[in-house]
Amino acid sequence: MKKRGFTLVELLVTLAIGAILLVIAIPGYAFLASSSKLAAATNDLVSSLQMARSEAVKRRMRVTVCKSRSTGSASPACDPSAEWRDGWLIFVDGGTRGIVDADDTVLRVRQRLFATITITSNNFSSFISYRPNGVSQGQNGLGNGTLSVCVGNSQRDIIVNMTGRPRLHHTFC
Repeated sequence: MKKRGFTLVELLVTLAIGAILLVIAIPGYAFLASSSKLAAATNDLVSSLQMARSEAVKRRMRVTVCKSRSTGSASPACDPSAEWRDGWLIFVDGGTRGIVDADDTVLRVRQRLFATITITSNNFSSFISYRPNGVSQGQNGLGNGTLSVCVGNSQRDIIVNMTGRPRLHHTFC
């Protein structure tokens, strides 16, 4: 009668090969995960800017994207001390520029992003507004600026030109 099964040596060789393959695959997976987070955060922010610009032109009113920590509350508000990764609001900005007033309509609320993401800006540190003609404007009045999204060593810059149109640039942190 022939016995079936694995010997101890065969089992150890198989486990050793599996461990080697796992050690090789884990760094590649970490890169894939961080690049996926970077792409998701960048695309989400770009689509929010494009939506705000489109709504400003469509409604013929100022529409603002501002950073906010209170995105989960019943009445979210802009927060200049928040970080962009804390979340942001898109709202029709009929009153004071960059502040959600009582008559303003909130169009979209973006919840907090991954904790490993950092987003910095040179001109849009608190908010970016779009005027009825689609032209952007930051809190200091300038229309152009950059939002830099960084995960690990990878970075994507969202460059907003004078007409308010965002474009992407890939670089390193």
